Amino acid sequence: MSLATFFIDLIATFLEVGKTLIPLIALFVIFDVFFLKLPKSYLRKIVLGMIMTLFGLTFFLHGVYIAFSPIAVALGEVFATMNNMGLLFPIGLFLGVLVTAAEPSLRVLADQVETASSGTIRGKMLITTASLGVGSLIGFALWFVGKGIPLTWIILPGHLLALIGMRFTNRTFTGIAYDAGAVATGPLTVSFMMTLSLSIAKNAHEAALNGFGLVAIVALAAILAVELLGIVYTMKLKQNENEVEVSEPSGESYVGEKL
Repeated sequence: MSLATFFIDLIATFLEVGKTLIPLIALFVIFDVFFLKLPKSYLRKIVLGMIMTLFGLTFFLHGVYIAFSPIAVALGEVFATMNNMGLLFPIGLFLGVLVTAAEPSLRVLADQVETASSGTIRGKMLITTASLGVGSLIGFALWFVGKGIPLTWIILPGHLLALIGMRFTNRTFTGIAYDAGAVATGPLTVSFMMTLSLSIAKNAHEAALNGFGLVAIVALAAILAVELLGIVYTMKLKQNENEVEVSEPSGESYVGEKL
């Protein structure tokens, strides 16, 4: 890649990020003018934060485009030629855990959950649970792709299991689980894991379309993992109901211990 191409692509990414921030900025301006009327010192902090977000997202996404995607393509070519496709499971597990744990949006969710629950639900526990869940299911998914098996054999039963899991999961964790499924499919996961899946499918079976569905599996895996965490939490809740009292957002009370 030439230097000129690099800067042209960087500017394109900058404009793309800017377009996504314009509606948010416009909404904030409207609310501030008519309702919030924040002091100038606070507004300066917000403007500085928006500028940092604009440039930060630009460099982050551009780095993902020029580094992660080409690496995923190259790895997919190598993995597709392996004699033992069973190795795709541990490889997928390892890569899935690393990519999910590094996902910025998941860390934001974990911090918000820990703050909202007053530390009862620990952010690190949420990240670890989601990462292990996503890594495990990605391992199976890459093995399916390597074998040429449609990913719908994972997606359909998985969503059925997620619906059943809602019956046994604390309702607080149900909401967290589906939010975790959404944020787990961030730019790192989409650019790297989906590209890797497509590359494996293309080079192993000359059918790149068979690699689609991995992003849905990532979301599903995070949901199932956090629901399982909620089930474990509920079991501990019953065993330690007299230790710590925690209030749900709805105003009802339940008792639990820190995870």
